[in-house]
Amino acid sequence: MHKLYIGNLGDSVTAEDLIKTFEDHKIPYSGQFLMKNGYAFVDCPDDHWAMKAIETFSGKVELHGKRIEVEHSVPKKQRY
Repeated sequence: MHKLYIGNLGDSVTAEDLIKTFEDHKIPYSGQFLMKNGYAFVDCPDDHWAMKAIETFSGKVELHGKRIEVEHSVPKKQRY
């Protein structure tokens, strides 16, 4: 799987908002959106769709008045 980090989410954004956004743009995802405070994670089926999601959404799509940021999720161990 190719996990994506979705950041800059407003406090009122729900998993349903993200589901609708992905479906409206015809970007497939796997499993459920893991919601945190201000950000979320989701898996894409392959690298092609992960890159398509990043290109489509990052800095270009607004949810509840904030432009979302989408990028590959990097495990904490690999950030350093």
